[in-house]
Amino acid sequence: MSQFRVEAKSRDEQYKKMMSVLETYRAEPSDPSSALKAARMRSLFNGYRLTQAYKEETKVAYVVEQFPNEIVFGFNMLSWNMESMAILLAQTVNVDPFINLTQEKSLSRDICSFLRGSLGVMLANGYPNPDLVMVNDQPCDCLAKVGNMSSKLYDCTFLSINTPNQINEDTLAYLVEQLKKLIADIESTLNIPFDEELFRQVVQYSNEARDYYCKTVELNKTYELPGVSRELLEIFGMNGFGLKENVQICKTLYEEALEMSKQSDPNKKKKRILWAGQAPHNDHELIRYFEQQVEIVYWAPLWEANLVSLDPEDPLTSIAERAILYHWNAKRLKENISQVCTSFHIDGVVISNIWGCRNMMGISSMIREMSGEQGLKYLTISVDYVDKNNYAFNHVKNRIDAFLEIMSD
Repeated sequence: MSQFRVEAKSRDEQYKKMMSVLETYRAEPSDPSSALKAARMRSLFNGYRLTQAYKEETKVAYVVEQFPNEIVFGFNMLSWNMESMAILLAQTVNVDPFINLTQEKSLSRDICSFLRGSLGVMLANGYPNPDLVMVNDQPCDCLAKVGNMSSKLYDCTFLSINTPNQINEDTLAYLVEQLKKLIADIESTLNIPFDEELFRQVVQYSNEARDYYCKTVELNKTYELPGVSRELLEIFGMNGFGLKENVQICKTLYEEALEMSKQSDPNKKKKRILWAGQAPHNDHELIRYFEQQVEIVYWAPLWEANLVSLDPEDPLTSIAERAILYHWNAKRLKENISQVCTSFHIDGVVISNIWGCRNMMGISSMIREMSGEQGLKYLTISVDYVDKNNYAFNHVKNRIDAFLEIMSD
């Protein structure tokens, strides 16, 4: 693995390879969120961004989950979330060849298959060549390692920021200095200036989208809104806050949720479960099976950090605060998930342990403890949404049935 380098092919060739993979399978979605106009807008925009990333003139930055993309957009760069792109493939095509390729290159099967999927596509030369790779070290430390490995695969600059676990004046100042250095390093690496005026516009767009996002969250607390919680998860995963198009997506979702709320009877709702951990795609058999009896509320888009707006007068400090909030601090996470369960009137919790995810396994006991304190039913399932060698529905069906039965009591 350490001796491997991605072949120096053009982005045009890489694009053709990616398209040939995506064209092999086109599933017709049947999930509730597919009826949302916001979901269709997001899908189209993601397709546009994917296409733009393969153009030779586009500056592409590989980033990790929850990276402060406002800084990326301040350079008019395109952010390429390594893990999310692998998830996209897992949702639409057979990723076995990519997973097998990582094993051929001696990558351990014991790490998260989402990350192995990312590396597999890189090894197959299906991602566009990055101009640089940037990571922060939360919430997934393994993803930061994948970023470092990818910079070596493509022989490009690797930049990282270290995020403290606690929020105070010193840690904020420490992180703000790192962000300033990050900006200077990008300028030096790409030989392009940071556009302060563009950055101010990016911050404004980020806040506008966040406002609609938060108002949608508030509606979802009270009303059963089919597909809305899932779309909040997808918007969170896209991490497009700072883009003008994301403002329209979030606005459209809010308007749809508002109209749905007018037709919803808060006294006639399914019981609610909180999905903690990575989620399979909307039309996955697990999701379809659960939704026959309960409403799923996804926890990830409700993390405290997702609801933080940026201070236009001091955006870097706001970005630093948000980055620390994204850190998986057990005490903060427990307080957040407890508050979410209360405000969303949650009846039960599903803890989804993904193969190889040390972080999720580490906080599972905290979630079970919180569930016990609140008198909530909870279920832990160990699954793998990418590598089919590690998952079969029948392995978890009996436990799900037992959980749903006690939920119906």
